[in-house]
Amino acid sequence: MVEMKNHIEEYDDKLSTAEASEPDKSQLNNGRVKQICQQFLTGSDYGLAYRLQQDEFSVHFDRNRTQRRDCRLGVCTAKEVQQEEEKAHVAKQLDFNKGKRIIEENDAELAKHLQNEAMKKTAKHTLLTSNNEHNLKQQNLNEQLYETIDENNDIMNDEQLARLLQEEEFALNRTSY
Repeated sequence: MVEMKNHIEEYDDKLSTAEASEPDKSQLNNGRVKQICQQFLTGSDYGLAYRLQQDEFSVHFDRNRTQRRDCRLGVCTAKEVQQEEEKAHVAKQLDFNKGKRIIEENDAELAKHLQNEAMKKTAKHTLLTSNNEHNLKQQNLNEQLYETIDENNDIMNDEQLARLLQEEEFALNRTSY
């Protein structure tokens, strides 16, 4: 392009020297050549500009197309990743709730077992306490009876002995119920 301008300028210089010798012919040629060169330069500049513009347009167009495609793919990928993360979160919550429910069931079972043991111990203790109290009362009654018998130094007859045995049997029957 620069070379062409240099050639044109050289040609113009030659024509200008020729103009000095032939004024009529050189003015016609000089104007016509300049006009043709100008049109040629304009055409080649226009062609070059058009080519550059088309290249720039295609580069931008291709870049926009690839960016939009990447964005679409990125959105699809992001949705898939989000769905996988949500599924994993739900599964984790289900596992956590299942473990929590198992622990609750074990705790409830253990509490029931401990309550039953406590109730058994309490019942056993009250039974032992009541038996001990009853046995103490019975022993006290027996001691009182023996003391009264010993105090009187009376010989026991069959009636007194039968009455004493009946009272002991009645006391034993009461404690067993």
